[in-house]
Amino acid sequence: MNLPTIFTTCRPRPDVLAGTIRDDEFMADLSRVVNRTAPADYLDPEAFFAKSYATRGMKELLKAVCLRLSGKGGEVSSIIRLGTQYGGGKTHGLIALVHAVRAGRTVSNISDFVDPAILPTGPVRIAALDGENADPANGLTLESDLLARSLWGEMAYRLAGRKGYERIRQSDEKHIAPGADTIRELFGGEPTLILLDEISVYLRKVERAFPDASKQFAAFIHDLFKAVASTPQVALVYTLAVGKDDQAKDAYKEENERAAAAMAEAESVAVRSTTPLNPTEEDETPNVLRARLFESVDFNAAREVVTGYSQVWNTNREALPADAVSAELRDQFERSYPLHPKLLEMLTEKTASLSTFQRTRGMLRLLARTVFQLWRTQPPDPLSRACPVRLW
Repeated sequence: MNLPTIFTTCRPRPDVLAGTIRDDEFMADLSRVVNRTAPADYLDPEAFFAKSYATRGMKELLKAVCLRLSGKGGEVSSIIRLGTQYGGGKTHGLIALVHAVRAGRTVSNISDFVDPAILPTGPVRIAALDGENADPANGLTLESDLLARSLWGEMAYRLAGRKGYERIRQSDEKHIAPGADTIRELFGGEPTLILLDEISVYLRKVERAFPDASKQFAAFIHDLFKAVASTPQVALVYTLAVGKDDQAKDAYKEENERAAAAMAEAESVAVRSTTPLNPTEEDETPNVLRARLFESVDFNAAREVVTGYSQVWNTNREALPADAVSAELRDQFERSYPLHPKLLEMLTEKTASLSTFQRTRGMLRLLARTVFQLWRTQPPDPLSRACPVRLW
């Protein structure tokens, strides 16, 4: 079978080809992006969007928030929830928001993600609160002589600087949530974006330090929702690692479910509704992986390869599983090329029970090494050379 090989149809990204990607480069860290200490692929807006795939959820997220911040949103919801289990693209979506709001007009392919006409034209106050970096017991360093022990203490500083923190210092030090009117003061009458990520991690930490932590967190969320919903050009986006049934399955299961309950209660009392979004749907996973691993893929050649595979499968249909010769598999293969659809199915379903395997980022770790090894050895087997991984 004389088919084009992956070495002629696909061009890996330079860092994948060189095998120089570190595992931490697949670990999206929202606070490091906001504080400008993240790896280059996350810190530089141009590089970030060049290696990202514009999923339906990401485009909806950017559109809704940018409309809200620019004052063109009409009835667009002020509060958005990003759901799905760990590794489903939630933090990636939040980073995309930060870059779009801060520097979207300088990114060459921004129109693939959001209409440039609705990007904010002026400064936007941004508070990106990451529970993994919170330190309720010791205090998170804001300045050399200033610590934040709560989410609201950090939020006040990020939105309004030291003056903002001083406004709610007592709330922070005593771990008593501030009221809605006080939170509104921190917006300063300017477009404001608040991002909450890894809330479950914060809850596990704070509940060890403050006996009434869960109650105060619920009170904070209630008043935050109320303040955001009642203020023009202010948006809140938060993440929860729960499934469609609002059940969590990861290591922070209990905390995620408590956070979800607090959010649901706040929504029922303080706002009309929130907008739920899934950053990455299952059928988009191949596109996300391909965008990060490869600079280019020749899709015309891909169709030729898939046709060749189909001929081999049909010739040997008696020795193969029934779905090996199905039209559905052929279509899936064409959409996921150069990644075999059965490989993606295995990574998505078989590893779902592993709490430490964070879906997309876990796949990227494995596949980046696989691509590096394939291009380094370039095996002579024709099927391996046509597609990186085959299961039959």
